[in-house]
Amino acid sequence: MHQPDVLLVVKEALSESPYFCNVEADFHARVPVVICKERKSGLICKVSAGNENAFQTTSYLSALANMERLLLPLVLGLRHWAQICEIDRPEEGGLPPYVFALMVIFYLQKRKEPLLPTYLNQGVCFLFFFTFLLGNK
Repeated sequence: MHQPDVLLVVKEALSESPYFCNVEADFHARVPVVICKERKSGLICKVSAGNENAFQTTSYLSALANMERLLLPLVLGLRHWAQICEIDRPEEGGLPPYVFALMVIFYLQKRKEPLLPTYLNQGVCFLFFFTFLLGNK
């Protein structure tokens, strides 16, 4: 199945889901995406297909979230705050959602007593690459 076909299937599935609303597709973007809003939190979600960088980034974030249970609620809380303040819209001069995850990760790494290791820490690299390898099979 080719990228446009995958995104059409994703768009249809999200449109029928009770968990998402405002489902749209932007096939003319630099990286074609399906954009939707999660009903409960109101957060915007962008889904792409065939984007290796997005896959690696998601794998890394997932590995870190598995290491520290506070990461996900802190990221969601910061993103919700950014949405309320209307600073989460890069198309309007704001910051992309991924930046808020990076801010929380940096904070958790640089605390006096770090809750997350830095990226170059062997444990994170091993877990990230192991997750990446499993995802490509």
